[in-house]
Amino acid sequence: MLKKFSNSEFLKNVSSQMIGTALAQMLPFLATPFLTRLYSKEDFALYTSFFAVASIFGVAAGAKYHLAIVLPKNENDGHKLVTLSLYITVAYALLIALFLPFFKDFFPENLKDVLYYVAPYVLFFGIWSAFINSSIRDKTFVTNAKAKVLQAIGYIIIAIGIGFSKILAFGLVIAKISGMVISWLFLSKQSKSSFQWLPLSDLKEMAKTYIDYPKFGIWPSLLNTISLQALVLILTRYYTTDDLGYYGLTFMVLSAPLALIGASYKDVFYQKIASMINAERYIEATLFFKKSALALLVLGIPIGLILFFFGEPLFAFVFGEQWGRSGQFASVLAFSLVIKLVVSPLSSIFNATNTLRIASKWQVLYFLSTFAVLIYCAKVLKLPIETLLIVYVIHEILLYLIYFIIQYSTISNYQKA
Repeated sequence: MLKKFSNSEFLKNVSSQMIGTALAQMLPFLATPFLTRLYSKEDFALYTSFFAVASIFGVAAGAKYHLAIVLPKNENDGHKLVTLSLYITVAYALLIALFLPFFKDFFPENLKDVLYYVAPYVLFFGIWSAFINSSIRDKTFVTNAKAKVLQAIGYIIIAIGIGFSKILAFGLVIAKISGMVISWLFLSKQSKSSFQWLPLSDLKEMAKTYIDYPKFGIWPSLLNTISLQALVLILTRYYTTDDLGYYGLTFMVLSAPLALIGASYKDVFYQKIASMINAERYIEATLFFKKSALALLVLGIPIGLILFFFGEPLFAFVFGEQWGRSGQFASVLAFSLVIKLVVSPLSSIFNATNTLRIASKWQVLYFLSTFAVLIYCAKVLKLPIETLLIVYVIHEILLYLIYFIIQYSTISNYQKA
């Protein structure tokens, strides 16, 4: 049994992903104590707001066709999807660059100048996403992991360099984009699915075959991303810059376990569950889903408990006494972190079963309920930020439990059908 366990291809793939992602998250985490001394709360607040806006625009990069790259059995079809995704990404980024400056008056004053970086972020995020999914398709998980480490190293070096030299504004934003470019360049050298110039007529069939990805993937994902950034948007509108800056550091730190465990597990889970469903091994797929949920829960609980009991002193010790309040926020958000850590990676089940319509219904509910709760608490009740975070956590736990039930029902019904 031990030999079989150690020789499992899935466990090897997860391990390589988790090791690479661990390094990719650990390195920025280790660098953050330096960054908190080089950059102010205002810098972190600006970066947090920019990332919220850029993430929302980034949803439509590649029209979601990059998520379908894993699925075709034919290699040539996989190459076509890479090209289709890249074509759409470039066109979309150009549209943002042309038209977003005309709408900058709709954004807060401190965000107006940094909006010019949204288009480059979307462009390189879309390109990077296509190559990452191509790597997942090819099962080159070691290459995938190395790319994430290079992204982290690039971000750290550039952020610290700008922080020391003060030669450029928006150092954290520029460093984020630069790290992504470095990672993409590495992936492009290693990828089996290199970019190919193809006429649009050759891509028409692929666009039609996987039309559900843009049709039922973009708007629900857009709503979901806006919902995930809802707390940042509400803090930007109704709370102080200091509150947003403290939350910005909390968000960066809590993103580490979500990426380390959640994102790395999600990549391998998607490839594995898709291959099981393609092979019509539905009973195995259902069992694999259950085991995955349990494994993620076991990994998430210790992280949540550490943050809940030791968040404030831990942040004050690592990042400096002035950042202790970020640790208070982390203690409150610990339980929502655990539920997201379990449920979010399993959402690949909707891509693998091509049932994005089902996921879209939950995402609409999540969007509406999140903003209704947060706006009511912030604007009408005028709750202090600590109380707002408690309400937010309760909402997250309830909605993600509903999401998990929908996920399990989807794979169960798929098996019965």
